[in-house]
Amino acid sequence: MEPLPASDDRRALSEPRTLPPGSDAECKGAGVFATTRWSVVLGAAHDSEGGRAALEWLCRTYWFPVYALVRRQGFDPDTARDFTQDFFAHLLRNDGLTRVRPERGRFRSFLSQSVRNFLADAWDRSRAQKRGGGAEHVSIEAEAAEGRFLGGLEHASPDRLFDRAWAEQLLSQSRERLSEEWRANGLESILGILERAGDRTAPGLAEEAARLGMPLNTLKSHLHRARRRQAELVRELIAETVESPMDIEDELQHLMRVLAG
Repeated sequence: MEPLPASDDRRALSEPRTLPPGSDAECKGAGVFATTRWSVVLGAAHDSEGGRAALEWLCRTYWFPVYALVRRQGFDPDTARDFTQDFFAHLLRNDGLTRVRPERGRFRSFLSQSVRNFLADAWDRSRAQKRGGGAEHVSIEAEAAEGRFLGGLEHASPDRLFDRAWAEQLLSQSRERLSEEWRANGLESILGILERAGDRTAPGLAEEAARLGMPLNTLKSHLHRARRRQAELVRELIAETVESPMDIEDELQHLMRVLAG
């Protein structure tokens, strides 16, 4: 899906929850921390298949922010790709989890510091064996990753670029999940209208409603629900990367500042 306008990006991070009490979605949100991936990693990564599977999912999901952080350290694309693969291969082994501590709270913070520690040691390690040889890899399209990096903030600091990539990845995931849900309900056309919000060349809502054969108020209601659902999905995704419910709002506020900056 194409990115939503910046205003809708920030709205997706800031829309309040308005789920009906007792609804299935409300119950799901209330219990998310019983199975959140980062909580599983914190509690059992050393000796649990569930912990390792959760960590692998998080690594695959947030490959690009790590790649962008490594690139911003001055490495060329090929070296950055190799170091990123090597970092995740290290992290997915048990010895890569020795620094995991519950007080770290957020997977984003843990990952960022782990990358820095890894790069600080990288040049001192023996290079006799090809980097990552025989180890697990987390695959990604290298050309696509480099294109995203070049399209980022040209003069951003490594920290700012990492957090920006992190926020954009969350929004991208939320859009994908929203699209899957609405496609299943035959309402994907509504998301196309949402994506064109703010485009002065796009048809007006009255024209869009007529094209879809629905009342204007119904279209507006669908758009309102779509924005709110994306905001809920963003919160669910954040919940998978923090330790407790209290961390969600802090993380949201931080990511909103990053996108606004």
